[in-house]
Amino acid sequence: MPPPKKYIDAIVTTMRLERKSKKIADALGILLSDSLAIGLNCQIRMRINDDDSRVTPEIIQDYKDLELQSIKEIEGYIRLKNAEQTTLEKMIGIKKEAQKDEELIEVWDRGEDAYIRIKKSQFDPTWHTLREGSGGSGL
Repeated sequence: MPPPKKYIDAIVTTMRLERKSKKIADALGILLSDSLAIGLNCQIRMRINDDDSRVTPEIIQDYKDLELQSIKEIEGYIRLKNAEQTTLEKMIGIKKEAQKDEELIEVWDRGEDAYIRIKKSQFDPTWHTLREGSGGSGL
């Protein structure tokens, strides 16, 4: 989930809505402030696209500035998520390597003169001979 919106020149408003709408929004984890901003943004965009006579070059520029700010926030969020993905990929590699070392293989143990199961990381070619089909990769 993206971080909360950062406002550059925020105002606080009140709004009236149906109680059941608030109850549903709360149950679904929908923030009213986000909903208001999204709905307002939609309506502004519609008025600009519909060539409303009240739309001035200043309004379009202000809207463009807001959109640019949103893009910058999204880009920052994407950079953060990409860094998290890189970290997770590294962690997956480390965990896979650790699991690989913990994989059990069946070997002939010269000291015990018998087949035994050991962790792959414990394999010592001076003491062990890998049993055919035991899951090893050419040790």
